[in-house]
Amino acid sequence: MATFDSLFNEYANTKNGDVFAFCQKYKENSVATRFLLIRSFDSENLKKLLTKHSVSFSGGKEKDLMKIAYNSNISIDDLLNYIEAKRLELIAEREKEVSGLEAVLQQIPVVGCGVRNDNVDTIVQSFTRNKEIKTYDELEESLNSDILSRVRQYCLWSYYNQTSNDIIELIFLKHKNVIPTLRKIYNIDFFLRVGNEIVPFDLKITHVSDEYFELASKGITASVSGHDNFTINKENASELETIKAYYKAYKKDHKSLKLPNISEFKTDTKATLSDYIIKLDSASEQFILELQQAHEAYVPTTPDTLKILEWWNYKYQGERLFCNNNRLFVFLAYKTKFIDGRDLKGNTVEIERKINALLDNVSSASIHTIQYHYEKDPKLEGDYTVYSLSTIYSE
Repeated sequence: MATFDSLFNEYANTKNGDVFAFCQKYKENSVATRFLLIRSFDSENLKKLLTKHSVSFSGGKEKDLMKIAYNSNISIDDLLNYIEAKRLELIAEREKEVSGLEAVLQQIPVVGCGVRNDNVDTIVQSFTRNKEIKTYDELEESLNSDILSRVRQYCLWSYYNQTSNDIIELIFLKHKNVIPTLRKIYNIDFFLRVGNEIVPFDLKITHVSDEYFELASKGITASVSGHDNFTINKENASELETIKAYYKAYKKDHKSLKLPNISEFKTDTKATLSDYIIKLDSASEQFILELQQAHEAYVPTTPDTLKILEWWNYKYQGERLFCNNNRLFVFLAYKTKFIDGRDLKGNTVEIERKINALLDNVSSASIHTIQYHYEKDPKLEGDYTVYSLSTIYSE
């Protein structure tokens, strides 16, 4: 039987690795489940747990207390009963923190938070390194008319984003099928009751990336060979390729208009270029409107199409934060707009309905087994398998 120390050290190596493989390796007799539940306790709650079950201990180092709990007769049911008893206390704390904030979110002009991808240092650097400023009046003008407004927008977006996250996390905490952690444990935000099993999940609240729509518009179908669940038809044109092709042809046929080159549409090319094309003439407007309607078909609405999106998020995840852990995704998307759906995160009432519908009906059959081959980083390259679950809120 695995010792606590061996489990602790092995799990520590999964921070940017394969959490799923760890859980599968120690699935027998629920060794991984019991270890991870204990691992999700902080020192204070470990002491209370041990005291409740008359397990003696000395000192207060978290790892030592975990080891004592693991080597005791404290069962998974004992751990779950303790956590359940803490749930109302945790909910009360979180509700107090976010009380009244949903109303605040509705008043934030998220459309105006155009610098949300910036950070304050970048904004300040653009100001301090501007050598075109030659007088103090120009300095004041730049600061007041540009920099301060951008910092304000950045702060508004950061507040909107974080507060939305906090409210959505509370939705999960309140659901009976969610088992909360009592401390932060990397790659696990909570456990889910799935039939007779306790399954760890990481929560990902994210917009559907434009990179996904680009590949979805090419066509993603079930694989007939290899480890990946799906394969991408690289022969078809993507949305952006289609828009660019139309614009190039239009520009060639209307040389007298002296239209700008595509390279001049520097940011968010698909959105800005389509907004430009739609104003050219009625035929161009019709072209973009039809493309936007076609875009809606790429927004997942069923478990089968959501599985494709889940697979994409694993296969194309960044190498710096790579992890093969079970994930529960809350996706956000606009149906007929070529912009990401992160602004939708503040619609927490509607998102709550989606989340509760998912969790109310969670079962082993509703959880997807995702298989993907990862190749972004040679050190991480290989075939991976993982569990995934998701819902989507779209407008």
